[in-house]
Amino acid sequence: MPLDFDPLAPMAWQAGFHRDVTLVPWGENPVRGAKRAAGLFDATGAFMPEGQCWRYRAGPITVPPVPPAEMGQIERLEGRWLFGGLCYGHFGHFLVESSTRLWALDALDGIEGIVFYPKQQLTHERRQFRHLLPFFAAMGLEHLAIRAPQKPVVIDELAVPPPGFGMEEMMAGRPEFRAWMRDNLGAAIAADGPEAVYVSRSRLPSKRGSVLMEDRLEHLMEAAGYTVIHPQEHPLEQQIALWKAARRIVSLDGSALHLAAMVVDPATQVAILNRGPSQNIEDYILQFNHFAGIAPLRVEAINGFFSRAGKRVKKRETYATLDFPSAGAQLAAAGFIPSAEGWSAPTADTVASAAAEAEADLGEPLARHEMTWA
Repeated sequence: MPLDFDPLAPMAWQAGFHRDVTLVPWGENPVRGAKRAAGLFDATGAFMPEGQCWRYRAGPITVPPVPPAEMGQIERLEGRWLFGGLCYGHFGHFLVESSTRLWALDALDGIEGIVFYPKQQLTHERRQFRHLLPFFAAMGLEHLAIRAPQKPVVIDELAVPPPGFGMEEMMAGRPEFRAWMRDNLGAAIAADGPEAVYVSRSRLPSKRGSVLMEDRLEHLMEAAGYTVIHPQEHPLEQQIALWKAARRIVSLDGSALHLAAMVVDPATQVAILNRGPSQNIEDYILQFNHFAGIAPLRVEAINGFFSRAGKRVKKRETYATLDFPSAGAQLAAAGFIPSAEGWSAPTADTVASAAAEAEADLGEPLARHEMTWA
């Protein structure tokens, strides 16, 4: 059963609490793949469907767990808590999949904290989220306790609102979630940074994929007056300040843009270069449109990509070859750069050398695939 998710319609949820809810973070029925056995049970022991987590609208990513036969001494979380869903350690996934119920906090009084299902089995649960505490501070939520228990717990009172955000069509967000994020995320952080930024992926781990010769792309953007930034190297507060200050953003599609779309000034111009065959660019365009009223320039200038030879293509982990003349022409025509001068096509030898460097970084041979755009 797909999730009821209309980005234009207010949510029908009535603020309230369930008493004596048992949270089971790991069921005795492990599930293969991306899905997880985790769930909530009410005071009568009945499974609570509203505690399921959603990555995509089509179906939940969690399945009803089989609770452990022997729970032993079970911890009780006293007071009122908000259910946050599944806690991802990766910041991009956390922002898209773990912040989705926080919008309900404005409608709830006397909240003690936020409780999540953990994404990983860890000896110390704080390792799941300690690096994410700056996010809660940026939201003005540093006063709330954060929990991601590894063993079942019973919660005195638990609010379980529906998610307001997610992947694919859920990237548009529900009205309450969009408004809450725009009003709260980084509200106390002032704009501070250059007006024109190019968002680079060149210092991310190799396996995350990018375009070949991104260093050349960086040099071209710098020549056009842009400051090259590597968001992962800046603390969250500084990232928010950078996005607020920017008036022109050029970027390959990537998860750094999720945060940008939540805090950027609606007058900012945004151009996104599709970096391969995944078409995840659609998510970012949808998010900028609904969160900031911005219609990004979509730059389609990939003429091929490399992936691990002899293996299934993981679309988000490819190394694409950029048609530099086409990319430059599109950016120039839209006013993002003064002209496409210097955006010449690299030689075949240059591309081969860049592919060899990527192979060395990955430690695996790569195979080339062609792409054409209508």
